[in-house]
Amino acid sequence: MAKILSWLLLSIAACLWSAGAAAQPYPARPIKLIVPYPPGGNTDIVARMYSQKLSERLGQPVVIDNRGGAAGALGMGIAVKSPNDGYTLVIGDLGSLVIAPIANPNAGYNPQKDLAPIGLVSSVSIVVTVNPKSPDNSFAEFLARARAQPGKLTYGTGGVGAPGHLAFELLRSMTGVDILHVPFKGGAQAITGLLGEQVDIVVDGTAVAQVKAGRLKALAVTGPRLPALPDVPGIGETVNGFSFTNWWGILAPAGAPAEAVKRVNEELAAIAALPEVRDRLRELGLAAQSSTPQQFAEQIRSETEKVNRIVKDAGIKFE
Repeated sequence: MAKILSWLLLSIAACLWSAGAAAQPYPARPIKLIVPYPPGGNTDIVARMYSQKLSERLGQPVVIDNRGGAAGALGMGIAVKSPNDGYTLVIGDLGSLVIAPIANPNAGYNPQKDLAPIGLVSSVSIVVTVNPKSPDNSFAEFLARARAQPGKLTYGTGGVGAPGHLAFELLRSMTGVDILHVPFKGGAQAITGLLGEQVDIVVDGTAVAQVKAGRLKALAVTGPRLPALPDVPGIGETVNGFSFTNWWGILAPAGAPAEAVKRVNEELAAIAALPEVRDRLRELGLAAQSSTPQQFAEQIRSETEKVNRIVKDAGIKFE
């Protein structure tokens, strides 16, 4: 009888402990933030900046887990298969949330079904640059020269399906301008090609530092003016209605607790408003952003429609 009573008391104590642990407000333990790209790139830098601030504000470590590969699809695939308890998050961008699933229908995840958007954190307009020797001093001048020499001018990007490639294919469809795409194996290689006069113009988000150093001449950006390059106009100021940007946001596996989504969203918005965060992002050529989960979900949906249309109209074949 004594043994039975002892067992019952231990069972009750265990249940009470479990109930108490479950009742703890979120977060009660460390959080993992998956980065679906290797260390060092913009996605990784933004993730580390926000993870540090989230750790401070949530009172729990937010640990970075880099899972690069397959243009972001590998890390996203790991994220969607993770427990949906709010303790695994992932940072996604235009590439991993829109382009990769379109480029590879067998990527193994559907961002609109398998992930719970929490909030946007940053965005960037893609910089359009020319060699300092170029005769063009504005985007309007470049367009005029391209129209006068159909099929003769070339634009370089970081590869087939890169944001710069999609942006200029959208431009082609809106203006009818005939320019030849030259894909490189990355943004750095495209810029090297521009400096070597292998192409006439480059569309790549990594060119901000080269512009600020005077090694490249910026004609435009593909979206809103950048805080880092406030005097460089958007293409939309020349071509009415044109806009194409890259962006980053934090998500969780679908079905994550509403309490976790709400808390993280609130903290992301507070972090985006911090002067030191805005200033650091500006140094990188990026802009701080915030949104509701619903606004982020709508962005993923609308951008997927937009990119699908560009890919179809341009007949882009992913390698």
